[in-house]
Amino acid sequence: MKKFDNLLPEIIFLLILVAFSLAFFRLMTPFLLSAFLAVVLANLFWPVFTRISRRLGKPRLAAAITTVIIILIVIIPAGIITALVAAEVIELVGIFRRQWGETPVTELLTTLQEHLAALPLIRSVLAYLPEDEVTRAFEETFRASGDHLLRMARRYLGSVSTGLFKFLITILLTFFFILDGPRIVQRIKEFLPLSDHNIDQITSEMVNTISATLTSTVFLGILEGAMTTILFLSLGLPSPFLWGVVTMVLSMIPLVGTNLILLPAGIISLLLGRPVAGIIIICVGAGTVGINQNIIRPKLVGNRTGLHPALALLSTIGGLAHLGLIGFLVGPVTASLFIVTWRQFGKRYERILAEKNTPLF
Repeated sequence: MKKFDNLLPEIIFLLILVAFSLAFFRLMTPFLLSAFLAVVLANLFWPVFTRISRRLGKPRLAAAITTVIIILIVIIPAGIITALVAAEVIELVGIFRRQWGETPVTELLTTLQEHLAALPLIRSVLAYLPEDEVTRAFEETFRASGDHLLRMARRYLGSVSTGLFKFLITILLTFFFILDGPRIVQRIKEFLPLSDHNIDQITSEMVNTISATLTSTVFLGILEGAMTTILFLSLGLPSPFLWGVVTMVLSMIPLVGTNLILLPAGIISLLLGRPVAGIIIICVGAGTVGINQNIIRPKLVGNRTGLHPALALLSTIGGLAHLGLIGFLVGPVTASLFIVTWRQFGKRYERILAEKNTPLF
């Protein structure tokens, strides 16, 4: 009984701690993404802040200047691209509905099948498939694709129209994280039941992994997406910003990547009687993949270990599906943190598992 009386204050305190923590987490839930993004941006632009602060000698002014740089380089372009992509998706849906909206779906699918059957390879495949099943599969895919495009456009427009407040929160948090970053990290160290050595080791591995991931996937994806957009704009091809965003995601697929967009675009241009545009697109696609994979990526990443390309691709698609365009950045970073945490788990318990002859995985 006396032992329980001694534990009772601790139990009550833990219950109060959990209750207030859950309440605080519930209050902060709408801003978790903004805080996460602010941490990533503050970490990426920390070298810029240190250089400016060293020259000016005024940390607060240096943090403000760095935040303005982030707004000009990252946030404003991302917002503009999001709006342009949403507008292009809506325009494509509008064109489709104007041209085909009054046409029965079965008639439209029959026309599409006739065009596909004119191709020798497709014709040989369709010959082995029941016609009614092919029609039903085309119809389901056709309707699902249109609905998905419309939902995606509405989500993008919704994020543009309702994201101003979260944008301001992200900017403010980025400023404070840049200014008070070391003090915040020190406070976190005091709260965590780990030694400073372990925390520094985990932090260092997280920074290296995230940096390598952002460099090898996000940065090169943005580079290839921008190149695709500029190429489509210069050659007068439709929906340049939409295909630029698609290229950013597909650029993470090894060996092919960008060519999944540029090669079909080049072939279509050749078939439509634009040989110069087609040859330029195909050559640029082949050259871009070779240069990025063999020259730029190894120099940028160096000896650092980032995400596996398959995991980077899946995390990016998941981020885009759940968070919109900003998921292109948040998805790979979250996956990197997941990998680092489990890697540290393996290191911490490797000796115990080895003594029991139990494999980690």
